[in-house]
Amino acid sequence: MIKLSTHEQKILDLIKDNPEILTDPIIRKQVANQYGMTEKTLRNRIGDLKRYGLIDNKGVKDEFSETNMQKNLFILWRKRRFVAKNVVIVAVASVIIALLLPKWYSSEATILSSGAGRFNILSSISPIPISDFGLSSISEDINTFIAILNSRSVKEYMVKKFDLVNRYDEKDLEFAMVAFEDKMELEVTEEGTLKISVIDKKPEIAKAMVVELLTKLDSVNQQLGMDKGRFNREFLEQRLNETKTDLAIAEIRLKDFQEKTGIIDIVSQISAQYEAYGQIYIQEMQAYGQLYNQEMIAYTELYSLKAQTEIQLNVSKVTLNPNNPAVKRYEIMLNEQEKQLDLITSSLDKQLLDIILGFEKIEGKNLINELEHLPTMINFDNFPVLGMENARLIRELTIQNTLLELLLPQYETARLEESKNIPTLQVIDEPKVAINKTKPIRSLIVIASVIMAFLLSIVYIYLDYYSVDFRKQLKTI
Repeated sequence: MIKLSTHEQKILDLIKDNPEILTDPIIRKQVANQYGMTEKTLRNRIGDLKRYGLIDNKGVKDEFSETNMQKNLFILWRKRRFVAKNVVIVAVASVIIALLLPKWYSSEATILSSGAGRFNILSSISPIPISDFGLSSISEDINTFIAILNSRSVKEYMVKKFDLVNRYDEKDLEFAMVAFEDKMELEVTEEGTLKISVIDKKPEIAKAMVVELLTKLDSVNQQLGMDKGRFNREFLEQRLNETKTDLAIAEIRLKDFQEKTGIIDIVSQISAQYEAYGQIYIQEMQAYGQLYNQEMIAYTELYSLKAQTEIQLNVSKVTLNPNNPAVKRYEIMLNEQEKQLDLITSSLDKQLLDIILGFEKIEGKNLINELEHLPTMINFDNFPVLGMENARLIRELTIQNTLLELLLPQYETARLEESKNIPTLQVIDEPKVAINKTKPIRSLIVIASVIMAFLLSIVYIYLDYYSVDFRKQLKTI
């Protein structure tokens, strides 16, 4: 790195600021006269710098050891008075402006839902806590509060209540509502509470606005709860009337069925009936069982003969001609045995059915005669139909009774929800008259203004320095 004298450094800076002096004698003479030198002296110093290898006809070489950072710092240092002057002017102006700005005061209230005025059918009929599934009524209430406070009706009410069109110097209601929305802040905390804050130039007005917001919020939320209670009550009332009608119909149908069939409790009646003719039934079944066993033996023997005939027929078909008389004989024998088996099978099925039902059409007459002295018996032929009908009627009656037991308390609850008028908000922090202003933050205004003035001054300095050639070219156009 070449160490330059003060005079040589001055010449190098002149070349940087005015690169035209390297090639244009007229401009070189003008610059030399401006800095108290002759054109010849300036030309000689330029020659010295060329010999040092620091410049050429195009200007300062890039290989010059002064870095861009040093160059930029040097430029900034030369303009330090300009920067300082701008910063001081802006700082003084920002202080004056900050002192002249009107003071704004904030009043804040923190609320939590009381859970009143909200009727939830799902939570009232279900034993499972719905909050376990993310259906918390608290978060739902907070969202409802925010929706109410952001509603047009509430904002319009506040504008008219506090004459905000004139207070905010807005031209109409719409602009005043937008201005009020900007001055109202709603914040949901991690604990699930809602913070409501309003700013105004007068702390008393700010507090009054928050109080009015709380009153209006509670009023609207109560009305919503009462409306919902009315809708639920109307729905439950309609469903309750339908259930009462269905219950009356089910009772009448069961009564008619019992009078017609004599069936009161089919299970108990069947049990008693079985006990009444149990012994007689066993005797009859023994007779049926003996007959069934005899026919079963005959069936088994015939089935064995049929199996032998099938074997003989298959062997004959393999060893003899299909038209051989022996083959024909075995086929006829097999067909006859199958017919006999079908007859015996039908007889066995009939005997088995008689055993299952307890009596046969002819032989069961004795059993019927022996049971005539007993109370009214249930006909087994109609037992499936009667049993199913009896179960359906009892089930329908049970369902309607259960629905009635479920709907009655819900209906009474809905009636209470429709009529009650209790606060729906829990105010944790009451709004207070602010002692200290919320804004403007004067220190922040001054600091931000000073930083901005400093940065803009630097930008201007560098733009002015690096745009010299461009501005000169514009002048020549």
